[in-house]
Amino acid sequence: MNRLATTALTLLLAAASMGASAASVANSQLTGCAAKRESIRSELQQAQAQGLSDKVAGLTRALDEVNAHCRDNVLVERHNKKVLKAQAKVNQTERSLRLAQEANKQPKKIAKLEGKLEKARAELAALQAQQP
Repeated sequence: MNRLATTALTLLLAAASMGASAASVANSQLTGCAAKRESIRSELQQAQAQGLSDKVAGLTRALDEVNAHCRDNVLVERHNKKVLKAQAKVNQTERSLRLAQEANKQPKKIAKLEGKLEKARAELAALQAQQP
């Protein structure tokens, strides 16, 4: 590859990565269905640029589905259900741990429950940090 072609390719790749970065910043400000649409559009543009016709077809269908069926209130409802389920798991694990401690169970059993509780709390925190 000659020097001019190498330079052009480098500039093209840099511009593409800057465009992807700008899209990522824009996506992080969007929520709900708008974020889904923008994410799919971004992937669709990349697939088109790479000439991946099967992926373009799939992403086009996905975008059509999001446009036709995605509703922000449904996404919020699903997210809230996941948070409630995770909170219930934390509560149940805390109860199990407390009962095991009160019954003077083996330290190995208590350590296992503590690890399970830590994991459940981390999952709950991650869900609470997410925007629906």
